Amino acid sequence: MNYTKQTFNKTTKMMTAAVLTAGLLLPTAAWTGTSQAHAASAVSSTTAAKNVKVTWNGKAIGAAAFQASGTTYIPVKTLAKAAGLSFTYDKTTGLYQLGTSPNKLTLSPYQGKVWVGANGVGLREEGRVNNGVMYLPSSLLRDYAGIDSVWNAASGTLALKPTAAAGVTVTEKKLESKVKDGIVDIRYPQLSGSGAGISKINAALKQHAQAFQKDFEGRVKEFGELPGEMHYEADANYMISYNKDGLFSVVLQDYSFYGGAHGGTVQTAYNFNVKTGKNVTLAQLLKSNPDYRSAIDKKIAAQFKKDGSLLEADGFKTIGSTPGFYVRNGGVTIFFQQYEYTPYAAGIPSFDFTFASLLPKGTNPFAGL
Repeated sequence: MNYTKQTFNKTTKMMTAAVLTAGLLLPTAAWTGTSQAHAASAVSSTTAAKNVKVTWNGKAIGAAAFQASGTTYIPVKTLAKAAGLSFTYDKTTGLYQLGTSPNKLTLSPYQGKVWVGANGVGLREEGRVNNGVMYLPSSLLRDYAGIDSVWNAASGTLALKPTAAAGVTVTEKKLESKVKDGIVDIRYPQLSGSGAGISKINAALKQHAQAFQKDFEGRVKEFGELPGEMHYEADANYMISYNKDGLFSVVLQDYSFYGGAHGGTVQTAYNFNVKTGKNVTLAQLLKSNPDYRSAIDKKIAAQFKKDGSLLEADGFKTIGSTPGFYVRNGGVTIFFQQYEYTPYAAGIPSFDFTFASLLPKGTNPFAGL
């Protein structure tokens, strides 16, 4: 990625860091400026296995979804109209925006697929383009866009509706930067609600953003002016991955560029107990399985070996006692930083685990919070 000419706008720059979450490259279309015609011409290679009727709050949305490989895909534009969601297109970046923060999805169609970012943070799960129409998985809409779905096998209908009120309400704040000739966009979430720990959570999230800003401004002052047309950059994005059962899980990505071939992203996750404001550990969530670390270590080691992406053979041994992780619907995601075990091109290695695969049947991981 070449930042010398600084030709991309702020939205595209944020996506530079965001896509690294999944270790994926942002589709070329998002860099060159995809036209709507391009999106309309892309055709998914996956044949629709079965058409599915879709309703929004009990009313048919007017277009069918389809099922493929066990996943139900929903037509984006038709859903947006039925649900009253904002749906816009930026000709400069070739990116679509669905919904508003903190349930905003960024979409980039490419080669019959749709790359998706949740409020600026890249996701591994993708959408499809079929016969010129963009579709998103119902599970992705549930987890990141605030849309629940209920499948009725008898009628072949998927009923969509807004997710029930979350545990806390989230608003977005932004820090102003004193850096001249820099591209800076530092955003962070703030909560409101009845939880006794909310004030502590807000203080921690604001402090995180301020620490990133202070470090960035200090380095800019130390390094001095960049050569040519390069500019310093700082982008802070966040994604709400879980907001119920007394737990608030948020993923923060801090991207900075100080010159050179590319910038770097640091990913941090906080898993807050809304009642106390304290961080919930992985050991607390998985306490019903004393051997959870062994089970996770084996699966991650096997996946690293399969991918062949480790900087050093057998470099990974264990997640340790305090791994980076965040909670999502039905499970957790363990992640590592850039260069921790893999080269830059591998991004931020992330591994999903369901609670069902790690805990005894019937266990509630949130009991006692």
